[in-house]
Amino acid sequence: MRTLLLLCPLLAICLGLFTPAARATEIDHVQDLVEWNDLVFDIEDTKCRVGIASVKLFVTRLKPENGKLVGEYTIVVPLKKSSNDKGRIVLPLNDNSVGELGANGGVLHGKAISYKEGTTPNAIRCEVLPLKNKTILLAITTDSRTLKFKSSYKVSEGKVDG
Repeated sequence: MRTLLLLCPLLAICLGLFTPAARATEIDHVQDLVEWNDLVFDIEDTKCRVGIASVKLFVTRLKPENGKLVGEYTIVVPLKKSSNDKGRIVLPLNDNSVGELGANGGVLHGKAISYKEGTTPNAIRCEVLPLKNKTILLAITTDSRTLKFKSSYKVSEGKVDG
């Protein structure tokens, strides 16, 4: 059904049934038909420098769950394997949708929660620059330093649980 809803306005545009101004409005309407809650962030793998080492960050697909943007992270520290970490990222959306955040940009503050026993959650700041820039800045503050990562992202449709 969604496909049919998306195709009808596009067919009308292709057949020239709308004026240019009406086409722009119709394209906006087609984009509005996609449910914003079905959108997710896909973040490219990235790295930052700490001294002489490159610390690598891998983030799974970030998807909305119960008003939060949630995913998993892996940090790899090549010169100090004991500092490697895996955990969960939890970023409150503050009444934003993924689509709105991608379109307009914004800053989210949340937690990077390690799966290691006995650790406290680290603060994480996520700055999303609007889609035209496709840049995301992640700053993870640990007990010893703040790791600042810069990466690119895309907003895409994804199956969202709960």
